Amino acid sequence: MPRAAVRAVWIAVDDNIPQQIKDLAEDHKALRARRSTSPQWFVPRRTARREASLRKAAWLTEVHRQRRTGELLDTQDVIVEYGVREELRRRGWDHDQWDEAPDEAWNPGRWPGSRDCGTSGYPGRLSARLDDALVRRTVAACWHTSAPAIEQIQAWRDAHPGIVPPRYEPDEEGRTRLTGPLAAYMRLADQITTTGTIWRAGVELGLLQARAALTAEPDDALESQESADTGVPVPSAGG
Repeated sequence: MPRAAVRAVWIAVDDNIPQQIKDLAEDHKALRARRSTSPQWFVPRRTARREASLRKAAWLTEVHRQRRTGELLDTQDVIVEYGVREELRRRGWDHDQWDEAPDEAWNPGRWPGSRDCGTSGYPGRLSARLDDALVRRTVAACWHTSAPAIEQIQAWRDAHPGIVPPRYEPDEEGRTRLTGPLAAYMRLADQITTTGTIWRAGVELGLLQARAALTAEPDDALESQESADTGVPVPSAGG
């Protein structure tokens, strides 16, 4: 089953996240290898070529199904993509009724109203190759749900060229100290959902599901099966 077109995204995250994803992806690679030895997918030696080819193809289809459902999250891309799809579903944004995002939404740099988390922001960086249609849906959903506030923030900046809004997300105490134009700015910024917000939420949901899938795996499925002398491995479906 060929993969659809993909688009690379860069995600600003906490500095411990990349290693967590790497470790869980490795655990799921081992899980994939163990599952591939199930009698349903295993290809014994001396199997007729046609039967072997069909069984290998069936296993690859099964791998894609498990990835989509979150049962198998064996690469960094798969972990993030699963989580992003889940985040859109939770928000009710997982549909194709969005108008295409305008060119402005794809401009390099931060969207109006973007803020860092704390004084250090997000020091870690994570790249993921996601389904192109999923990326376009995410950008469109973020833009069209945020567009009114974005336009108002742009007008706010024109009206207050000498005022610099906070770069960082203020805590509750900090918010109480904001008055006048800055308070109005923060209220508008709260109405904007950036793509980075969705990517980071997707990362967290992907990590949660990857851990849950490992916990849910039956003990007997975690035992290695001796097959070196009786069969040949099925394709890894990596990538």
